[in-house]
Amino acid sequence: GINPYSGTDTDYIKKITDSFDGTQIGNISLVNDDIFAVFPLIKSGYAESAAMIQKVIAFILSKQNTNGSWEGSVDLTSSAVQALALNQSLPGVSDAQIKAKNYLSGNQQDSGGFGNSSFATSWTMQAISALGEEPSGWQKNSKTPGDFLRSFQESDGGVEPSTSDENT
Repeated sequence: GINPYSGTDTDYIKKITDSFDGTQIGNISLVNDDIFAVFPLIKSGYAESAAMIQKVIAFILSKQNTNGSWEGSVDLTSSAVQALALNQSLPGVSDAQIKAKNYLSGNQQDSGGFGNSSFATSWTMQAISALGEEPSGWQKNSKTPGDFLRSFQESDGGVEPSTSDENT
């Protein structure tokens, strides 16, 4: 319920839009800043029809690898899928999502998880949902991503040990 333009001391939407260079947002050598900029822009009123959104999505699509990933990362690919899901009607998005889904599916481990952490699996579960699917439908070795996450659950209910770094 906070106005993203005036609800805090800093207008974060302006910071994002000011870093748009006509093609992409932030550092030209990174794609993650573009992916993560899409979420607040869309939520703050920018539409798929906005030229900036169209150009940023085109930039994100241009960074997808032939194997369907972004930077060979399950986490970043899952984030890209979520950002693209907010912009379904733009050219190339559907094909990119199919390739990303294939990449993610191919990286599911026998444990049901993705990567070796709860983080990669959590990101992937969100991507699966953004694709309109249920994570419980993604099984490998009869195990789902949820099964993998449950294997990390501690007695206090948390998913990571209480001895983990507090930033975790």
